[in-house]
Amino acid sequence: MSGPLLEFETEMFLSLFGSDGLLVMAEGLGIDRILLQFMRVYSEKGSLVLLLNTTTPEQEYFTEQLRVEGVTHLPRTVTSDVHSAERYDVYTEGGVLFVTSRILVVDFLTDRIPAHLISGILVYRAHKIIESCQEAFILRLFRQKNKTGFIKAFTDKATAFSSGFCQVERVMRNLFVKKLYLWPRFQASVNTALDKHKPEVVELHVSLTPAMRAIQSSILDIMAACLKELKRYNPTLEAEDLSLENTLGNGFEKTIRHYLDPLWHQLGAKTKGLVQDLKVLRVLLLYLTQYDCVTFLNLLESLRSSQKLFGSNSGWLFLDSSTSMFVNARSRVYRIPENKKKLK
Repeated sequence: MSGPLLEFETEMFLSLFGSDGLLVMAEGLGIDRILLQFMRVYSEKGSLVLLLNTTTPEQEYFTEQLRVEGVTHLPRTVTSDVHSAERYDVYTEGGVLFVTSRILVVDFLTDRIPAHLISGILVYRAHKIIESCQEAFILRLFRQKNKTGFIKAFTDKATAFSSGFCQVERVMRNLFVKKLYLWPRFQASVNTALDKHKPEVVELHVSLTPAMRAIQSSILDIMAACLKELKRYNPTLEAEDLSLENTLGNGFEKTIRHYLDPLWHQLGAKTKGLVQDLKVLRVLLLYLTQYDCVTFLNLLESLRSSQKLFGSNSGWLFLDSSTSMFVNARSRVYRIPENKKKLK
């Protein structure tokens, strides 16, 4: 991942370096390389830069990359292990700091951190700023105490901004930035750089076994039955949006919430149970191809046990398709050897 920046990466870095803002780039273009470049620039005693929203493995990775590149003033991590009396000394030493949100909030409120000395804040995974109240509060405290420090935010999850009302505006308001930098894959300079080294794509397809196809068919039949029941209890729902094909898509849960959330408190237990069953069946359909046969069977058995124990079953466990699903799931795990079949 180390090495000189590509042409479009340099352009990306310079645009954000020159002015605060939110950088939204296509997934897979290497957002960590851009963040690493900023860390390299600010890894010196004359700067005090805070980096938010990073995990421990990411912190270790960034630190190791900077060490390999010969950076002497490496980033430090401030956690609860660092005593409160020592944290002021850590802050005044400068450089890039990984600080947990809880500690930063406390230090800002108690003035343990010299806010006027902070050069700026880098925000990783900026699309989560609305969900994570602590990070948004930290930025508010920082901007109140320091009017000149920079705030630069990074994310490669453009799809996170497609849900909700004015999501981009809300995120930028919480970040206290005014500029938005969009770098999709079809941007001219990005496209030019990627076209120089087109990847060779090799697609491998693994067919489902007969038992897996039978289980898949059973799950789809059960989902169709649940949808039919859901429409019967709620005639006002749009038939087109609740088709079996749409149920398999990623946007189904958003669609069903769009229709049912406004009147969720008015719905009966039967309707709520059917919605929950559809979620469970969607998960089963996904895990059929991801889990091994033993784990998948254990999942089915635990599901049936919990449904019986709490009495929350909507009725699909008693369908013929459900019986077929369990039979085929067991046949993938338990088999009778051919020699014993002949003895019988």
